[in-house]
Amino acid sequence: MKRWIVRTLAMAGAAAPLAFGGVAGAEPSGPVYFSAGSLNCSIADDGSVGCDLASPTWMSIQLGGNVSVPVPFVREVVIDVPWAPAHPGFDAGTPHTLPGGNPDISTYGQSAGSGPTAGPAVSHAGATCAVGFHGSFSCDAKGHHFFYYEQITGS
Repeated sequence: MKRWIVRTLAMAGAAAPLAFGGVAGAEPSGPVYFSAGSLNCSIADDGSVGCDLASPTWMSIQLGGNVSVPVPFVREVVIDVPWAPAHPGFDAGTPHTLPGGNPDISTYGQSAGSGPTAGPAVSHAGATCAVGFHGSFSCDAKGHHFFYYEQITGS
């Protein structure tokens, strides 16, 4: 009887990390927060991307072909659904910014690109955001893209 209890406890102890610990090397759960220049961004577990801007800027939303819609005073840009291009967000406050600010993208980012286009990139849940040429910033998620240099261009 004692031998059976010891063996059962040993097997349960060995199985516990598998049952409760998850897979080693898996992506962390929860949003990933980072900053790039004047943007504070997050990538959610569903692959949605959002960035809070330090000051309002113009956004040009590309609707296909040569059609674009200019939008002034954008303070938040999001890619949150696969059926819409990158667009302004209308959340109250700064939902993509941690209290005290987000860590720099280089904290999590892996080096991407080469030469003058080299910079850190963060990937999580199928979305990728990266710093590129002359400090430009871009994100790809859910089949859409936005680019920020002097203004935001989203498609």
